[in-house]
Amino acid sequence: MKFRTIFVLMLFLSLNAFSQVDSINIISNDQDSIEIESDGQEEEEYVDEESSVIEANGESAKALVKSTEDLLSYVNILRDKDSLVYHFCILKGEASIVPLIDGGRFLKLDKKFDVIFYPNTNKVMYVREMILNENQAWDFIYERIFDENGLTKMFNRHYSTFNSACAEVAFELSEYFYDEKGEVIKKTFEIFDGEHNPLNINDCWMEREDYVKEKSFNELNAKYNLPLEGLSLSPEQKEGIKDNNVQEGIDDINKEAIDSKEIIQEENNQD
Repeated sequence: MKFRTIFVLMLFLSLNAFSQVDSINIISNDQDSIEIESDGQEEEEYVDEESSVIEANGESAKALVKSTEDLLSYVNILRDKDSLVYHFCILKGEASIVPLIDGGRFLKLDKKFDVIFYPNTNKVMYVREMILNENQAWDFIYERIFDENGLTKMFNRHYSTFNSACAEVAFELSEYFYDEKGEVIKKTFEIFDGEHNPLNINDCWMEREDYVKEKSFNELNAKYNLPLEGLSLSPEQKEGIKDNNVQEGIDDINKEAIDSKEIIQEENNQD
């Protein structure tokens, strides 16, 4: 009888021990599943804003984009001819911006700036900022086009690298178009090699730097204080407008701007 009692007691203790082990395992498994689920919630899919694309919607937005593209074409003509373009720079180790003389061939530069005014005015149309590396080659270029009120119409980012792992040299170009309220109405993105063959962004390592897309020329100039005081078109530069047939381009741009305003007004009246 005594032996039987001891046997029953040992059996009960054994079953209780196994029950506790199972309970511990179940709790442990539940904790593991909670941790896994929690980890899954913390992981967020990375979105590369730089390579995103936004299409222009509506006739007014498309008209604004077209007039801005015409301004950029005009700017590129002037830059190609080096006509009506003011050049500035920041020297290595310096902070202030000074006029760039002789293209800076014998200087160590940190940044270069190109500035273009609206014709026969002191209103800035275009500022190009080139950031140079130790080899005096550019890594980043930021372009801004402003309207006659100084508000940003377009911001362009250029980037080049030899370390993309997808091409000998890879280039990126992002274009941001803005309306009068400072809202993005179109965004383009390109990535390509030295022969302008398109590349796949997913195959390339491209740097993502911090930079500011200024909403106005005043915001940009508060940062750099460009030495623009007293600058005006010389008689030779004014004559150059006629010689380079730039005035015709200006007239076309003004016509595009008028057409854009008329389209916007029509859409507002319909609303």
